[in-house]
Formats: sequence, C-alpha cells, structure tokens
Amino acid sequence: MASLVTVTYSVNPALQKRLAEMQRIDLLTEAGQAGYDYLVAYHTKFAEKWKGQRYLGAGVNSGQFARSVVAGWQKPQVSSNRVTIRNSFGLLAWKITGGTIKPTRAQFLTIPLIPEAKGLSAHDFRQGSGLPLFRVGNALMTRIGKRLQGVYALKKSVQQEPWPGALPDDAALKEVFRRAAQNVISRLGK
Repeated sequence: MASLVTVTYSVNPALQKRLAEMQRIDLLTEAGQAGYDYLVAYHTKFAEKWKGQRYLGAGVNSGQFARSVVAGWQKPQVSSNRVTIRNSFGLLAWKITGGTIKPTRAQFLTIPLIPEAKGLSAHDFRQGSGLPLFRVGNALMTRIGKRLQGVYALKKSVQQEPWPGALPDDAALKEVFRRAAQNVISRLGK
C-alpha cells in the first residue's frame, strides 16, 4: 500500500509580510484605478452641467472647461496605505470650494454679456468683430447701428459659489473603492 506523500512549504515571516504587502498594493492599485475611471466617467457625463444658468452658448472655447476637467485627472498614486488621485486642472478647485475671483493681469474682470464674447478677451473680441469697444459705466459697449450693445460687464471681483456636483458624492466614490477592493480580495481568496 502506498503511503501518502505530503510536501509542506513554510514561508518565513519576512516573506509573509512582503506577500501581504504585495496583495495590499494590488488592492490599492486596483481600487485606485477604479476610482480614477469613475472620476473620468463622472466628469465626462457632467460636461453639460458645467454650463449652468448663465451659459451663453457657443464660443471659441466652448466646452473647453469640461474637457480640461476630464483631462486633468492624473493616474492614481499608491504610497503606504493610501491612494491619491489628483486633478491638475486648477480651476476645478474653484468649482468645488468656491471663492473670490479677482483679475490677475488687468484692473477688471470682463464678464461676457453676449454669446459672441464668450471665451474671448476684449482685445480678441475687438479684433475678431472689427467693432470698437468703449466704456460706459461698468460695461464695455459697442454701437450697432443706432443702438448700444453691452458686450462685457466690468467687475473688480466675483464670488464663485461651490458648484453642486462638482465632485461625485463621497459615498458613491467610497463604494467604487469598496467594490474594487472586494474584487481583489475575492480573487486572492481563490
């Protein structure tokens, strides 16, 4: 009668720790990638919502803000027990937290009042349209026939309120990470 042969492998504690670390890194890497994919998809779908109540329609840079938000998401970085996903498009922070916006290279912000001025500096509008702009009170105006047309409002600053939905709901993002981590744990358990 043949005897049963048993082969046992013992893994030293240092290697056990390393294997556990590798599995944790796999878990964090996969969860981070799932989070990244979710954020990109979320902001791709959110593009129309950036327009808001005062959206003026098409302009030279129409839709550029939404494209910049999506393109700004950087691949996840895993370190220790943390996954970090950054967005390099700085203006997204204004939409998330709100704040005061002030001009950096001029005395006034120029707020477009007509769709043709959206996304254009006053200088570019003047050159593209061939229409002279002149100041009346707190606006840059042009003359069209016998009537005056407001093209830009002039403001020293504007208050940006936080934009609802600028980031996905925290619970939804946590769920994405939880599901991705659970997938890794399920695979490792097999």
